[in-house]
Amino acid sequence: MKMLTAILVFAFAISAMATTEIQTFFYDGSQDSVQMSLQSEATHTEYRYEQRRTTCFRQQVFYRTICRSTPSGRICQTVPEYRTIAYSCIETIRIPYEVKDYDVQAFVNLDISSLEGATPGESFEVTLDGDNLSLSAVGSRKYFILLTKKEISSRVEGPVKFIDANFTASLVDASPVTNALSIQNISLKGSDLFFDMGPIELRELIGFKLNITKSPILGSDKVLFDRELKTNEIKISSSNSSSEVTINIQNLGVRLSSGRFKITPKAYFKHKGSILNASQFERTEVSSTLIYKNR
Repeated sequence: MKMLTAILVFAFAISAMATTEIQTFFYDGSQDSVQMSLQSEATHTEYRYEQRRTTCFRQQVFYRTICRSTPSGRICQTVPEYRTIAYSCIETIRIPYEVKDYDVQAFVNLDISSLEGATPGESFEVTLDGDNLSLSAVGSRKYFILLTKKEISSRVEGPVKFIDANFTASLVDASPVTNALSIQNISLKGSDLFFDMGPIELRELIGFKLNITKSPILGSDKVLFDRELKTNEIKISSSNSSSEVTINIQNLGVRLSSGRFKITPKAYFKHKGSILNASQFERTEVSSTLIYKNR
């Protein structure tokens, strides 16, 4: 593993609760490990109370008499009128201020594994906000950036809290996933559920779930089946441009008696760890629902 010292671009920001340091590492494939050191302060909010003179307002009622002539004679009545009256007053205000708890020193090691021959352009951002340490990433949209390992430990020595963190991230080519994730032309013939997807190049990257619910128009739904499907429970016929997926629901132990049913297959990106740049992709899973009526 390469252990080169990275050129780090860092920025400081002040938040309402604590000081924050952010360091950014641009990963271009020339190195696969970087170390960072970040500093901040942990604080908490306390309040003091002060009195100040200001203008207050109150509603005051006045009465006036209104008279009118009628065939029976003159009729008068007293009606209320409301006015807003300003007056000088004293109010108590609460003023927040920050109290320092301790200094924070974080040492971060980030390891990145890439695909052979990849040309990445991914940006990793480590943020130390008070004593909260986090890792985020955005990239070229060519790869899913997966956080596969996260180890954080801390200790307090005198006025300083030390944080040690080890992160491991990996890149997964996104195109075999994004090209596959679509569900169209869903149908049920006998006990076989059919639907079309995009080309499934790498079967291990695509997972499948199935939900079958008896859903009468009147009354409550009843879930008949809801779990991830095993590889041998799915048949996939692939070509360069599409894939046809077949699931035999009878082999799953489900029999559709008379009634109305909702059959929902779901396909998703199957991976380990969390996706750091999920927001960069339109979707990481798809589903479609077939309404089936059996008389």
